[in-house]
This record gives sequence, structure tokens and C-alpha cells, in this order.
Amino acid sequence: MPLLKRKRVLAAKVETTIGTAESLAAADAAMNVFNPMIQSTIEMEEREGEGGFGYLSSVPAGRVGVATFRTYLEWDGTATLPKSVELFLPACGWVKTGTVFTPRSEAPGTNVKTLTIGCYVDGVFKSIAGAAGKFTVTLPTGKMGYIDWEFQGVLLTAPTDVALIAPTYPTARPLRFAGGLAEWNDVNLCVSQATIDSGNEIVMRECPTTDAGYISGIITDRKPKITVDPEAVTVATQDRWGAWLAMTEYALELDVGGPAGGSSDAVLSFDAPKAQIINLQEADRGKLVTDQLEFACNKNGATHDQELSITFTALVA
Repeated sequence: MPLLKRKRVLAAKVETTIGTAESLAAADAAMNVFNPMIQSTIEMEEREGEGGFGYLSSVPAGRVGVATFRTYLEWDGTATLPKSVELFLPACGWVKTGTVFTPRSEAPGTNVKTLTIGCYVDGVFKSIAGAAGKFTVTLPTGKMGYIDWEFQGVLLTAPTDVALIAPTYPTARPLRFAGGLAEWNDVNLCVSQATIDSGNEIVMRECPTTDAGYISGIITDRKPKITVDPEAVTVATQDRWGAWLAMTEYALELDVGGPAGGSSDAVLSFDAPKAQIINLQEADRGKLVTDQLEFACNKNGATHDQELSITFTALVA
């Protein structure tokens, strides 16, 4: 009997013990997740046969799984944040204070987390444990913003037959990249799209005490970047070339307006206090000259873990 691709659900849960799989239930899937998939990345070690060109059977090495999926920026404008960001950002090394997420330079534990992630595919269940992740936020102007997530973890077992679960999904609508702003050094950037890359480097922790050969994934480095394509301006308006060569850092802010229906004061903001141009190329958009800019989100002076932040500013009644 064939399996239908559209009939799939992703569930995830913070682990109490790093790398020890949690039991997943429908409540752990109460998110709108799109095109979830878990793929195995198992290296097969080859063995040459003697006396000729033939090979003996290959041996599977460490068992790693990669979960990929997309969520949209769904938020109702209140102080209750979307379950998806509350769950996935800490497993990408981003920790919440109030309604502000900032990255941390630390191993999983009290603040940074690892996840057990399961994907139910029309009657078949796949899962990984000890998952650590990275993300890319895409903000197309006038359209829905979204986040593409990628998590690496330990592939504990082979797929099993499990019925599709039926969670209760949230009803908040996605935010559009409109009604906000895009600025670098307080100069407006008319962009068609902005992309924010968390820049996480993830490695797997080897350990022979497990059948998989690994305990968990872990984030060992981070280099966030932002890419935008603003309309080109005169040097007098903003000397982007000069700032590039002078290694000048300015604050970069991308704001997404809150949901319609009386929540116009609510804002989702991405802020890099020390954004430096590391690449500038001429391009065009509909025969308008544009600058293709890539920014490095640098360390904020002597302050650690403040190179980029994500802030949910709730509606003020």
C-alpha cells in the first residue's frame, strides 16, 4: 500500500537527559510544520575482496539522522509566543529572556537544549534524539515570513509502523514582511527579501557506549549572517562601498509588523547591533539597480552572545 507524502506530522520534545529519547504524543506536535522529513546519513564502510575487483558486504558506521522542516512566522501579537519558536530556538542555542531570544556560547544543559524529534509519515514513524539545530529565516517583502530548520541527531532505531497522530493545531496567522522596516545605520533599505542565517556549526559527539556510536549533536561555533538586496542609492545617501572597505559596523534592524485586527503595535524584530558588510555586488530588480549585500553579525563590543537578537514585542493594550 503506497504512502502519501502529504500525510505527515512532526512532533518534538525537549530532552530531560541529553541524547535519551523522550516519548512523543499528540501534544508535542501542536504546531503547523510543513514538509517535515527525517533522513538517515549513515556512512557505509566498504571492504575490498581478495584476489579480484569484487567487494565484500559494506558495514554501516555511525547512525546519524537529519530532520528538516519549515514553519511560518505565526504569532497572535500577544506575550504568548508560538510553540515552534519556544521549542526549536533553544535547541539552536537561542535562549529566551522575557520575549527576547539571544544566542548562547554554551553546551546543552540549563539553557541550551536538545530535542527528540519524530516524524509520522502515513503510518511509518522515524525519530532522532539528542538533536541540535540551525535555522534560516526568510522574509520576502509583502509575503509570509518563514523559518527553515535543520536538526542533526542520533538515529536510534529503524522506522516502525505507527499510526498518524492527530494534534490540535494553533490558529494564529502568519506574519507578512510588511508594516515594519529594514534599516542599516538608520537608513531605510528597500529590499525585496531579507535572509537571516543562524550560522551554527553542529558536530556529533562520538561515544562507543551507544549502538549508534554517538550521544548527541552539539553546537560548537556560530557565525550569523544577514543577506539583503536593497535598491542602490547615491554615496551621499549611504556610502556602502566606503563602509565595506573601512570595515565599519552599524546597527541593522529588520522589523515585521504584527498581525492585523488591532495588533498593529506588535512587532517581531531581528536586530544586529554590529552588522558589517562582507560582500557587496551590483545586481538589478525589474531594471532597478540594487546592491546585493551580505552582512556579518559581529560581536557587540565586549559583550558576548549579543551579535543578533529576535524580539517579540507584544501588543500594548
